[in-house]
Amino acid sequence: MAKPITNVTIVGGGTAGWMTALTLVTVLKWRPQRDDVKITLIESPNIPTIGVGEATVPSISMLLKQLDVPEQKFFARCNATFKLGVLFANWNQWEDGATRDFFHPFTAPRFLNGHNPGYHFRQYASGGRRDFCDSVLPVLSVVGRNLGPRKIGAADYDRDLRYAYHLDAGLLAEFLKEISVERGVEHVRDDMMSVEKDEKGFIAALNLERTGRHPVELVIDCTGFRSLLLGQEMGEPFISYDEFLLNDRACAVQIPHIEGQPLQPYTTSTALTAGWAWNVPLYHRIGTGYVYSSKFKSDDEAKQELMRHLGDRAAGLEPRTLQMRIGRMRRSWVKNVVGIGLSGGFIEPLESTAIYMIEVANRQLIGFWPDSDFPDAVLNQYNKVMMTLQDEVRDFIVLHYRLNNRSEPYWVAARKELPTPDSLREDFERWRLTLPNDRDHPEAQLFPASSNQMCLFGKGFYDVDSPRAAQPDIVARPELSLETFASPLEWSQFSEYLLAQKKRLVAGLPDHRALVTSIRGAVSTGGAGGDVAAML
Repeated sequence: MAKPITNVTIVGGGTAGWMTALTLVTVLKWRPQRDDVKITLIESPNIPTIGVGEATVPSISMLLKQLDVPEQKFFARCNATFKLGVLFANWNQWEDGATRDFFHPFTAPRFLNGHNPGYHFRQYASGGRRDFCDSVLPVLSVVGRNLGPRKIGAADYDRDLRYAYHLDAGLLAEFLKEISVERGVEHVRDDMMSVEKDEKGFIAALNLERTGRHPVELVIDCTGFRSLLLGQEMGEPFISYDEFLLNDRACAVQIPHIEGQPLQPYTTSTALTAGWAWNVPLYHRIGTGYVYSSKFKSDDEAKQELMRHLGDRAAGLEPRTLQMRIGRMRRSWVKNVVGIGLSGGFIEPLESTAIYMIEVANRQLIGFWPDSDFPDAVLNQYNKVMMTLQDEVRDFIVLHYRLNNRSEPYWVAARKELPTPDSLREDFERWRLTLPNDRDHPEAQLFPASSNQMCLFGKGFYDVDSPRAAQPDIVARPELSLETFASPLEWSQFSEYLLAQKKRLVAGLPDHRALVTSIRGAVSTGGAGGDVAAML
């Protein structure tokens, strides 16, 4: 008779390995106090890890809270700051060449008597260059003043606005490792030399260089782009997204804050000639770099363009170049091997999805927890969920490129030469007639209709009277049928309420740096809450 799996082996550390370890040990062993559950993480002492992203999406705060991780200690240990959204700078342009920037927030606007306020905006407020996000949400009034999302002295995870984090991925992995080990994860520092398989093709044991044979029941592959177990040992094929996305390189560098400058509570993505540069403001420094296509820029050319973009702050620094494999494994779970993190797939970090993918993989793994038979019905549904999520993220990233209107060869190729995924093409056809709706994709896990809507409005897809040169190639109809029912009185009342909300938040929320400083100061600098400055 099949038995529930109680022995889990994770191969690889970093963010993926240690977030997986902490999630599993907390839910399966530490919280239910199960002595019969064994979770082992095997980490090579000789292979450096790739820091998975320094920006996140809001679900991470819920995850840390559910895992009983003190938020104050997390801020102090991980050099963290708040993130209220992403500013997309220069991805599109107005007809006179001025940059057409837009902000992707984490909060959805409230409806007006059951109607999406986008219909009212198009009817009564879309003239000139008025910003849609600022017309329906208070968030730009907050981030424009570099304010934080809650009051000083508020409890962990409290909020006035929905938020995510900027963080140091290396420090996060160390922080999660300490908690995981405290809760019962066995940490083995050794190199995997080979694997043994049984007659059914399942991995039966790992042969380690120093500690010898390690029997396994369930193996989680967190070995990064190498995908040593899922890809190499199990032979699972990789499905590339390069048909739809051009970027395959990144060069990264860390720069200091400018003294006296505010601490921005948002990520910035700035379009360059062959890709985009990120700006992630941590507490002590800024993480930045350039995601680009090697078909349009050599590595040296990309570094030079990045350094020009950064200016004097990057003088004397040398960016590190990384190759990216964009796409996913055909299946994330094969027999008794699950690929989590880069080993299961990766999509360029435009919307900070890498850590979220790890989180979802772990939540789904627990939800579909196997027994020793590893039944196909369970594995197939897990793989379907993960495939759907990866394709959802792919489509949302492609949307950003497909609706650009820049003139450089890279940007022209991104919108005219690459095919649009069928699923996104169908969305465009529908969105030309109506605003995005949460029933467009009821299976969507990360990007709701409000996210699509913010990008579509921000890029000119729903413009009413702007010059054609300010719009993308694909645009909505001049009139959407539901606009007929948008009441001017409703819009006036909505705008009055929003103005009052903006004034209340601006008056009540603190400076972002002051807020983060107060949170860090609330943690003892001894033991696991040590001073981050000494660790950098």
